Amino acid sequence: MKIFSILFLTFFTLTHYCHADAFDYSSMKYPEIRDIKLVSFSAEQETAIFDVSVYNPNTYKLPVRELSGEIYLNKQHVSTLDATSKKSLAPLATQVFTVPIKVNSDALMTAANDVMLTGTAAYRFKGYMMTPVGELPISESGQLTAEQILTFLRATLFTQNRP
Repeated sequence: MKIFSILFLTFFTLTHYCHADAFDYSSMKYPEIRDIKLVSFSAEQETAIFDVSVYNPNTYKLPVRELSGEIYLNKQHVSTLDATSKKSLAPLATQVFTVPIKVNSDALMTAANDVMLTGTAAYRFKGYMMTPVGELPISESGQLTAEQILTFLRATLFTQNRP
């Protein structure tokens, strides 16, 4: 009976791995960033926390192991993102990932001054999501709304001046 159990387990394991390798990832669709929201920001600790909504357009789950990239505000490099994860994107679903980042406060102050002078805040994120099938490029850019600009300026400028 022991031999049968060992053979069955071996067969099941080999079949599982062979099936996983045989899956055709060439038809895989890239996940899409649906929304990015600033949850909190601390100038003193030089940190920000974002909720990133990611949609998986595939009919199978997609494990996410790492999210890396660069964040720019008005062409100023304000942060480098390097987060690890043990989550999987559910099939045909949108999930929220909470992502903490370290912020370069000097670059952020330069960007904040530029936002005050020009009244515009263009952001850009360029990076990748690491999955079992390799790096999936992610690129997101846009303009902050007037409300987001005011929130950003309050958080950046007024927390910098506190003792």
